[in-house]
Order: sequence, then structure tokens, then C-alpha cells
Amino acid sequence: MKKCSTPAQKNQKYIAIFLAATMFLSVFVVYFGGSNTDASEGEDLEVSGEAQPPMISFYQIPGKQVQHEFDSIADGLAMSPDGLVSARYINLQKTKGTPFESVPSEQQTMYYLYGGDLTKRYMADYLDGRHIELHQTAEPKIGMPRNVSQYDGYQLFARTNESYDIWNVVGNPVIFGSKENVKSVINVLEGNSSSGAGNFDSLLNYAEPNGAIFQEVVKRDIFVSIPAEKWYKDLKKLDDGSYSQTSIFLNPDAELTAQMNIMGANCSERGVDYNITEYEGNITKLIITADFESLNNETAMIMA
Repeated sequence: MKKCSTPAQKNQKYIAIFLAATMFLSVFVVYFGGSNTDASEGEDLEVSGEAQPPMISFYQIPGKQVQHEFDSIADGLAMSPDGLVSARYINLQKTKGTPFESVPSEQQTMYYLYGGDLTKRYMADYLDGRHIELHQTAEPKIGMPRNVSQYDGYQLFARTNESYDIWNVVGNPVIFGSKENVKSVINVLEGNSSSGAGNFDSLLNYAEPNGAIFQEVVKRDIFVSIPAEKWYKDLKKLDDGSYSQTSIFLNPDAELTAQMNIMGANCSERGVDYNITEYEGNITKLIITADFESLNNETAMIMA
């Protein structure tokens, strides 16, 4: 007898396909490179089994605090040290009522750190293993640190014991990462280092981030294989309950361009909408609009 899948099981299957095709899964993975003492915060909490620390308000913390726009991936890039190969920005408030609401996102860990949920989250990765994060918290408070260090007028909060190299700097957004990576973000904010803001301008100039659940940028490198030199992606939920996915490619591979055109030519037969636009500089913008299941199928076929 054939066992039928429940709607929830089908939804999880489609999410898995979508995550694999879009790299969105990396939004929910905390990894700290550049030191063998780095670790995910969740791992440390599981080992320590300690109670949540007392909370203190940002207003009680002396020194400089981060104050920067944090409404899109472009804002995260402007705070990131130059040289990144990929970055993700997610508006966690907009995941409510979508299939992504059920995807694990270390919210328990974040609640331990901040006494509440995150509302927005940004991650950036580098070829040398560096990883930085920026967090917007629901309330301006944070757990008492294990230790405090100072750098260029900012208070650096140690989040664990000396076994792990995980630090915060408070503000809007909060910086989160290893001590050296946190300091590298401060260097950008203070104008002492260049940012990654210009790395993806050629794509972001054609993006419309308002209303996006998430945004992602990635560039091809020796360890990063994508079907274009650079790639921007975002996802939005529309008022009618359907979804719109935008992909913008710089110098797309010929195979990718051919596949997009083939699938776009008969998209109406599958009940989906394609909008393909080409711009100067060998930039191609693809917008697919469909229900969530169909969008997953289209994405999987294009990237196959």
C-alpha cells in the first residue's frame, strides 16, 4: 500500500529542494573560521548546560555602539571587510507565515544571548574561513558577558569561556564573531579599512530589495562553483500568496542562459511566469513568479 505524504511532509521536501538550489541553508549555519578555538554558540551551550545569564540594557553599556542602517544586504556589505565571497541577509520577521518559518535558525541560541528573538540577520564568508555576522535584536539588551575587552572605544563582550572565541559588540546591528573578525568590522565602521560595499554593485543596481524575505550574493572563486561570475538572489512573498524569486547574474555561463530561455519560452504551460531582462555589461535578470512548490521545481530545473 502506497503511503501518502502529509502536506507538512511535502512542504519540508520542497523547502529542502529550494535550500539546496539557492544556498539559503547557509543562512542557518553558524560557523567561525580562522581559529581552531572557534565553535558554534549552540555547541558551547549544549556542553555547558548553564542557565541564561542576566540581561543588561544597551543603554547601560559605556563607550561607542554600532549605529548603521540595516535594511538590506547592501547595508551589511557596507559594514563588512572587503574580500568576501558570499553574504546572506534575512528578515526573520518576514518568514512568519511562510514555509521558512519552520526552518531551524538557532533562535534558542540567540535567545540565550539576547533574551529575545532576532529580527534581522546577516552573514558574510571569506575564502580564508573568516565568518562575520550582524544581528538586529527585538529589544536593546544582551546577556552579561564572561569578559570585556576594549577596542577603538567599543566594548567587546566575550560570549563564552576561554574555550571558544566568540564575541559581541552591541548596537544596531550587533556584531557577532571571533574577536579578530569583530575588530575587523569596527575597522570598517571607523573608516580604517575598506568595505565590501562595491563588490556587488553591478548586480545590486538592478535589485529591488523592498519586501524581500532574504537576499544573497556570491561570486565564483577557486572553491566556489556557481553558473556565473557573480550572482544575486532574493525571495519575496506576494500579496496573493505566491512567491517571486529574483536572480541577477553577471557573465552567466552559456548553459545557464540557454536553460533560462528554454524554460521561459513555455513557462505558461507550467503555470509560472518568467521575466528575463538583459542589461549592458553581460548582466541577466530573471524573475520567476509562482506558488512555492512550482518555484522550487523551476529553480531545481534551471540549476540542474
